[in-house]
Amino acid sequence: MAHDDDVDGGELTDFLNRLAARTPTPAGGSVAALCTAQAAALVAMVARYCDTEELAERAEGLVDEAQRLMADDERAFGAVAAAWKLPRGSEHDADRRAAINDALLAASEPQARLVETAVDVLVLIDQLRHAAAPRPGLASDLVAAAEVARTASAIARMNVESNVRTLPDSEERERLLRRMGVMKGRA
Repeated sequence: MAHDDDVDGGELTDFLNRLAARTPTPAGGSVAALCTAQAAALVAMVARYCDTEELAERAEGLVDEAQRLMADDERAFGAVAAAWKLPRGSEHDADRRAAINDALLAASEPQARLVETAVDVLVLIDQLRHAAAPRPGLASDLVAAAEVARTASAIARMNVESNVRTLPDSEERERLLRRMGVMKGRA
């Protein structure tokens, strides 16, 4: 978890500078993961104010998961960028295309897991809704967490669809699309 001294130490600024750079990572997937982690952290805080420590601990676990997925996404999309840099030319085209396809499929997994993690955050929010309702500040924090989690889920889902859109049909591709609720032919 980030502490105030971590932010003052420049970790957030460093991330934002890397995000703004002309590099393939971090990008939208990392933003979606950060949003999910922030939503889960807000849920943990609300759960603690509502004296529901079990929900707070589950939310903390989702913060940790989102942070892992951010790192996984950066590694996976780094592999996509590396595949795109492979040599071109008729003798290399089939190998290059296969490497790109494999990397795109692999890069979809952290984003698919992120959609599932964001949904888990939304489930916790629903479980806390009644406990937080009498306290307007806590209720508004849950609304903020829900909006951020939904946004993160939409970004991650779009990333999966974008990654697999041009890939040939395969069991893995179809499984990912089913997890995202996409019917065959839509992506």
